[in-house]
Amino acid sequence: MSSPSAIDHPGGDPEVLRVVAKKKSRRAVFILFVVLLLAAAGVGFAVWKTRSTTTQSAQYQTQKVERGDLRVTVTATGTLKARSTVEVGAEITGRVLQVHVNFNDKVTRGQVLAEIDTETYEARVEEAQAQLTAASAKLQNAKATAHEAKLKVDRGSATVAQGLLAQQDFETLEANHARAKAEIVSAGAQVTLAQASLKVAKTNLSKAVIRSPIDGVVLNRAVEPGQTVTSGLQTPVLFVLAADLGELQLNVQVDEADVGSVREGQEATFTVDAYSRQTFVSKVLAVKNMPTTGTTVVTYEAWLSVDNEKRLLRPGMTATATVVVDERKNVLLAPNAALRFNPNRRRENVGSQGVSVDQFLPTTRRGPSQNKRAPGGSGGPREPALWLPTGAEPKRVTVEVGPSDGIRTEIKSGEINEGTEVILAAVEAPRG
Repeated sequence: MSSPSAIDHPGGDPEVLRVVAKKKSRRAVFILFVVLLLAAAGVGFAVWKTRSTTTQSAQYQTQKVERGDLRVTVTATGTLKARSTVEVGAEITGRVLQVHVNFNDKVTRGQVLAEIDTETYEARVEEAQAQLTAASAKLQNAKATAHEAKLKVDRGSATVAQGLLAQQDFETLEANHARAKAEIVSAGAQVTLAQASLKVAKTNLSKAVIRSPIDGVVLNRAVEPGQTVTSGLQTPVLFVLAADLGELQLNVQVDEADVGSVREGQEATFTVDAYSRQTFVSKVLAVKNMPTTGTTVVTYEAWLSVDNEKRLLRPGMTATATVVVDERKNVLLAPNAALRFNPNRRRENVGSQGVSVDQFLPTTRRGPSQNKRAPGGSGGPREPALWLPTGAEPKRVTVEVGPSDGIRTEIKSGEINEGTEVILAAVEAPRG
């Protein structure tokens, strides 16, 4: 009976067995290499065939050029404010005795808002009045003295002529008269000073009664009866008044990229969070030249008029305004996606429903042509163009574009008419 070693390996010689095994291993490696080479060739052929089929079966999503109206807008945010706001403060120091109004109260010009204790200021008026009385009496005394001195000079003049009065004594009389007239001037100045002091005292007394300088509404009240207010370098604000809440002002911050398009008199609309479903009409009043510099952007403040006759809006509300900076009537309009399309550019993310990712790329208000690049990726700008689906290869038509609203762009010139079909994107045709 033969052993298993003799049956599996004829001859049973170990050297022979080693040589035979080595030859089998080389043959297996060679066969594996041939199989992998054939597989790679098959994959390459399949990819080439797929690309060729895709190219041959390429289809285009198109849309017709339409004629219509185009409205170009700029969006900005800001805050509602009263057209005319007045801060009313206390110009004197004292204790507040009474406050006659509260916030939201309507007031008229001259109406009393609050009163400050007048005891000290009444005393100052009396003091100033007394000083004026004393100065006036001194003035009268000086005038009487001057009159007496003049009479003595007149009598002395006649006596000197008769030789009854010495010349030296007469000169003394003249000097006394001159001093009396100087006393009149000094006393008159004291009277003027006392009158001014009295006027200041009366003015301060009148300021103890705080009155409204305008017709309007009390927006805020910052004082209570019994409170002591101190007037120093800065007048303490007691009330904030708005002239008329029926007319407000919207101050918005316009981006520096858009401020060149915003001008006085342009129509605008805005919305506020309190009435999210309602749109309010407005108009640009002015655009400031002074910039507002932030951390990353530069903006310019624009003022918009607001009609608040229904009193729905309130100062301080945040609003989003849309300013109409350009409006075109009955012009040719092409989709921005068509101006972005380029058959030579690599297409990415093409879906089975015929929608290209190019359709969702952002566009600017100034028109898509400004962001175009030259074919081949050179980075330089190229003329805007539309592609027409003519035959196997699309036809490129150079056009001149106008403003854009971010979705459509005005076509000013070129071989484009109303109803012309333009390519939006390339899509894959379904294969059977």
